[in-house]
Amino acid sequence: MALLVESPAHHTLAVGLVGSEGAIGLGSVLSPAPGHLRCRVQTSGSAWAANSHDLAMLLHQRPGMLWVISQYLWQLAEHVATMSASVQFDDIGTRLAHWLVLSAERAQSDRLPLTHEHLAQMLGVRRVSITLAAGDLKTKGLIDYQRGVVNILDMAGLRECAHPQQALLSAHV
Repeated sequence: MALLVESPAHHTLAVGLVGSEGAIGLGSVLSPAPGHLRCRVQTSGSAWAANSHDLAMLLHQRPGMLWVISQYLWQLAEHVATMSASVQFDDIGTRLAHWLVLSAERAQSDRLPLTHEHLAQMLGVRRVSITLAAGDLKTKGLIDYQRGVVNILDMAGLRECAHPQQALLSAHV
């Protein structure tokens, strides 16, 4: 599930991606969600749902659960900060590679039902920018795509494109 920030003009930017390891909506236990945060299902799968009142009651009965939730929320905050920094400092190709790596990890699949339009909305860019960046990744033999499906062919190579600064650091060690 993608965590999105939405502008008043309905432009979106994904700032987080949550898979089976995480949870969405934990803030509703504390207060209503801000109007500019949205969640969008990116790939299908199973999920649990809990009423916020019931979850709040459970947390009062089992305060030890707050520690686990706090750890998860801190990891999510670090993830959101990393995604936000990427918007500022990385080019579209790097951001696309990173999003595809995260999507594959969260979906536990190298076959992702993602359109260029969807990817453009997630990355806050024009569709043509995704088409150009995906074409570059395809030319490098990292991905293949056809009408709404992206297949990751070389995960290690895609990871290198997603984190070029780490590849540079490891090359100098």
